Amino acid sequence: MANIAVESQWPFSRSELMAGLRRYLAAGSLRLLEIKPIPLPTTMPGATYIDSGTTLSAISVGVRIDGVEQTLPLVLKEPPVSLNGRVLRTIGQREYGVYRLLAPHLPLLVPGLVAGDESEGWVILEVLTGLRPAPDWTRSDYEEALSNLVKMHDRFHGLSDVLGNYPWLARPLSDDYDETVQAASEAVEVLVADAKLTPLMQTRYIDLFHKLIECIDRIAEPLREETFTLVHGDYWPGNIARPIDGRQIVFDWQLAGISPAILDMVGFVQSTRLYLEPAMPIADMILSYRDQAEQLFSPGWDDDRFDQLWYHALMWRLATNWIGRLATMPPANYERLHDRFQHVWLEPAQTAVNRYL
Repeated sequence: MANIAVESQWPFSRSELMAGLRRYLAAGSLRLLEIKPIPLPTTMPGATYIDSGTTLSAISVGVRIDGVEQTLPLVLKEPPVSLNGRVLRTIGQREYGVYRLLAPHLPLLVPGLVAGDESEGWVILEVLTGLRPAPDWTRSDYEEALSNLVKMHDRFHGLSDVLGNYPWLARPLSDDYDETVQAASEAVEVLVADAKLTPLMQTRYIDLFHKLIECIDRIAEPLREETFTLVHGDYWPGNIARPIDGRQIVFDWQLAGISPAILDMVGFVQSTRLYLEPAMPIADMILSYRDQAEQLFSPGWDDDRFDQLWYHALMWRLATNWIGRLATMPPANYERLHDRFQHVWLEPAQTAVNRYL
C-alpha cells in the first residue's frame, strides 16, 4: 500500500505527485504505490555544495504502469527560509517557472520537471546517474559550460521587454532594486549582531560590508549601463550535471533574473575558485568567455571597461548574494571555507573598494 503519511511528511499531495508522474512518463494508467525517503545521491548538482538554506532530499516512488511495477528515484527541492523565518516561495516559484515555461526557449538543457507547485515553490525533479563530479571536471567540461553560458546570454541579450513577460524572474538592478538592497542591509546587521561567524568578526571585514551597503548605488551604476539579458544567478560546475556521455544539464535556477551578463561570469569564476581546483586556468576561462561573447553579442568590453565591470559585479554579488548566505550559514560550514573565502571574495572586494569607491 502507499505511504499514507505523504500529506504531512512532504509538501506535495499524492494526487499532485501522481498527476506529475503521469504527465512526465506519459502514462495515463499509472498508479502510485509507495513513497519513501532515500539517501540523496552525492553527485546530484547541489547535493554537496548547497549552503543557501534550500532543502534538497531524495525520494523513492513505487508505481504501477500497465500492470508492471517499477521504482523511480526523484529529488525534492523546497525553497529556503529567510532571516526572519519566512519561507522564500518566490525563489522556488522562479525555478518552477524556468523549468515549466522558459526551458523550451533555452539553448541549454535543464532537468526534467516531474511535479511542482507554482504558489508554494517546491519542485520534484528527475534523478540523474552516471555523472562526472565537479571536482573531476576536465578542461573540455569547463569549455562546454562556458560556451553554454555565452549562448544563453546571446539568446536573450537586449530582450528585457520579452523577459518581462515572466514576472517571477528577479530584477535586482531595476524593479527589485530597493528590496534587494534592503535585504542586503538587513543581512549585514544580522551577521554583525549575531557574531556567529567568528573569523569574519574583524573590523576590516565589518567595515567592508558596511562600505558595500553605503556605496551600493555607485556599485550598481556601471552594471545598469550594460545591456541586460537572462542570467542564471548561480551558474558554476556545482550546479551543472555533467553526464559522462551527453550534454550538460543546468540545475538550480532559483536566482534566475534579468541583469548584465557579467554577473554570471563573475559568479562562475569565483564559485569555481572557492570550491574547486579547476582543470582550466581561470585566466583561460575569462578569455574564452570574452572571445565568444564578442563574436556573438558584442558587448564592446575593452580591458579597462571589463576590469571595471568585473570588480563592480564582484562587489555587487558579495553584497547582495553572499552576505545573505553568510548570515544564515552554520559557523562550522563557514570555518571550513574562511581561508578560501577571504582570498576569493573578501580581498578582491577590498581591492575593488579601494580602486573604484
